[in-house]
Amino acid sequence: MANLKRRVEQLERRQLALRPSHSTQFDKDALAIYNAMPYLNARMTPTYDEVEPTAIYRRGRELRNKLYGPIIPAADDPHIKRYTRESGEFELAFGREPNAGDMLRYEHLALMHSTENYSRHFGRIIEAWERQLPGLTCPLKFEDGRLFRRLVPERRGEAPNWEEDDGIQPEVRWLTIDEVIVNTQIEAETMLTIPALVFVGVVGVKHQCRPATDEELQRAETESPIKAPTGFMLGRQRFCELLVEVMGV
Repeated sequence: MANLKRRVEQLERRQLALRPSHSTQFDKDALAIYNAMPYLNARMTPTYDEVEPTAIYRRGRELRNKLYGPIIPAADDPHIKRYTRESGEFELAFGREPNAGDMLRYEHLALMHSTENYSRHFGRIIEAWERQLPGLTCPLKFEDGRLFRRLVPERRGEAPNWEEDDGIQPEVRWLTIDEVIVNTQIEAETMLTIPALVFVGVVGVKHQCRPATDEELQRAETESPIKAPTGFMLGRQRFCELLVEVMGV
């Protein structure tokens, strides 16, 4: 009888161990909040340091590592060493790094960074934040196609203010690609820029590109871009851009 009781107890413990420790909603929220971290910086309130100790953040990091593998230090990551603004846009659109001869059109970038995609992306983040971190005001809001960040007040006693982050706008993103801006003519109130880039391969350690020729622009596309990038893809792009900008890798 004692042996049977022990066997039943062992079976119950095994079944409990196999049960998911978190709800599906909790896990979805955890990933959404984790993917939002690259949008936070020290000028904002709350900051990453206030979110990092929470259970929802820890679960998001655990799920991220389980699904996509742990983050590789930038100094040891060959992908980051090759990364450029234009290669990052191509990756977001096509789910892979560019090869020599691949083309990135402005239309690809505009599709990835559309109001519809960002409304979905930030909507999930804000809803998850309000459910799981009710004691912390979400430092992001998305209104009428525009992203705003909640900033630390300049003086003690003042309320935080909201500042627009126009870095998500397609036109801004296109013009912050070096090869685009050096081939853009700005005169008075008019601006004439290039519509597409062609990758020439990795030169040195970085992906390089040039303006597309008229003949190349007439070529039929053989590969269709992704229509709706995931929250992980958008967050990863933001993270890679920060690494390249801040660390100069």
